[in-house]
Amino acid sequence: MPYLIVREPGQVAVSLLLREGFCVGRLAPSDLLLPYQQVSRQHACFEHDDEGGWVVRDLGSANGLFFNGIRADIGQLKDGDVIQIGPVKLTFTESEGAEIAHAQPLPTPDTLEPPGADRRLRMLFEVTRAIGALSDPDELLGRMLDAMLDLLGCERALAALREGGDEEPLRQVLRTREGRAPQGEVVVSRAILQALLVRREVVIIRDARERGAPHTLVTQGILSAMGAPLEAGGHLFGFLYVDHCSQASHFAQEDLDFLGALARLTAAALHSAQQHQRALSAAEAAGSSPDSPRVELLGDSPPMLRLKAQIRKFGASGSTNMLIRGESGTGKERVARAMHAASPRAQRPFVSLNCAVMPETTIEGELFGYVQGAFPGATHDKRGRFALAHRGSLFLDEIGDLSLAAQAKVLRVLQEGEVLPLGAGVPQRVDVRVFAATQRDLRREVAEGRFREDLFFRLNVGDVEVPPLRERVEDIAHLAQVFLAPAALNLGKRLDGFAPQALQALQAYAWPGNVRELRNEIERAAIQAEGLLVELDDLSPAVSRAVLSPSFLTVPGMSFAARFATLEPMERALCEDALAAARGNVAEAARLLGITRIMLVRRIERFGLRSREP
Repeated sequence: MPYLIVREPGQVAVSLLLREGFCVGRLAPSDLLLPYQQVSRQHACFEHDDEGGWVVRDLGSANGLFFNGIRADIGQLKDGDVIQIGPVKLTFTESEGAEIAHAQPLPTPDTLEPPGADRRLRMLFEVTRAIGALSDPDELLGRMLDAMLDLLGCERALAALREGGDEEPLRQVLRTREGRAPQGEVVVSRAILQALLVRREVVIIRDARERGAPHTLVTQGILSAMGAPLEAGGHLFGFLYVDHCSQASHFAQEDLDFLGALARLTAAALHSAQQHQRALSAAEAAGSSPDSPRVELLGDSPPMLRLKAQIRKFGASGSTNMLIRGESGTGKERVARAMHAASPRAQRPFVSLNCAVMPETTIEGELFGYVQGAFPGATHDKRGRFALAHRGSLFLDEIGDLSLAAQAKVLRVLQEGEVLPLGAGVPQRVDVRVFAATQRDLRREVAEGRFREDLFFRLNVGDVEVPPLRERVEDIAHLAQVFLAPAALNLGKRLDGFAPQALQALQAYAWPGNVRELRNEIERAAIQAEGLLVELDDLSPAVSRAVLSPSFLTVPGMSFAARFATLEPMERALCEDALAAARGNVAEAARLLGITRIMLVRRIERFGLRSREP
């Protein structure tokens, strides 16, 4: 059985049994309550995916969750994965094991004291510690810039990051004394840029009015400035820059040394995050090609073979936006991941967002990002999903739930190839392939004015429909066996398969919840099963009684003998229903069935049923 190892600061680690729908948050009705300000009321949820594995999902939290050190909306869990929510770390494990017996309390921030009393040394210590705790590069940069404003006494602190090629503009993250970024970009002197980006040197301009200083500084009203390159592992990530407009000779050599130290720490953190992301991307690319189990779409029925052909065809395109239609539980995100893995963008990020679970007040910030001070509570810059998916793919689930205002902004991104974070004055270039999924009829939504026609045409360049499970009955036996194996393993049982009647019921049931419902049904049946096979009685009543439907007689591949074998469970179920309707009165139940009382008594005895009569 899967467990979560919960490690809170200052507490001994504890083990919790994981179950479907296990929620983590600050307030009830969360299953695991974490009373920390960084934790949202309903922060994250653990649930099964369409293939029977476990995933963790962000429920639209303010501060996000970090999956193995990377901020993510969803994480496919395997043994040993670590999820961080606020200050708490959750380790996913397939067995409780001996890990808890040796667990030690985590140190609290109050128990760690930096060496020395110097504020700059203390700040360097805090930054070093933050690098180990923070996984969001933008939050890390925000801390760096705040430290620069506080300890260098500058009026502006800037981090400029190189995220594309050498010819692409650098992304700027800015802090000012007023605590909010002004409109427009900071224009840095060409001479300073040459020193930082070409020669990769630290630079200090003590007094811009002195001979030899870049003349553009004075024209911009800047009297003193400093900069340091962000370089680590032979890679230049950008630079840090500070200036002062009202005081010459504001910066000294010790200030430059401090800025250089901050730059080296920042670059090391960015390099580490980049290496980690590359490792994750490589692992996903290696495990998510169309032939890989991680994104393999199970089933060889004609509808699935057609779908796989479409995935190969559309996956080869690296830029075609796709509309993926299908009922809930059919695996639309898995289809999107398969197309991403088959595309030239396979080693780039795949970012997802469920539009249906995001409140309208926060959806734009999640999609497009925001800058510090854009609204109350925006304490640091945050990159939106479009920016996070730059050069990769963005999966927007239930796009039909977006408001018309948000639809207009998504359309602008698709048309212009740029995104404008909330509160920012300058847009950012993005290169993103969008996979939009919906279970709605978007053509009808367009006709009724709930979805923009121009956005629909932008998304509907490629169109894929994921078939419901009831249209791929031939795949049910294989899917059921695939789901049964891990369920039996988790329970410590030996289950070899399904009795013929149980399998026939699975094939006859309509599965309105599709693959997700089938997986849940198999897990329930595995718990109920007492022998080596899952029997008809181990299935839930709704599924076991599906053999009563005339449709079971036309299940593909069912022999005459197999159909005849279902007659007895059908007869038993009818007798049970009639007795229940007659409240145990045998004569009344016989009348409902249209048979004699003696005939019903014989069936009650044969099936071991209960009646009100002796």
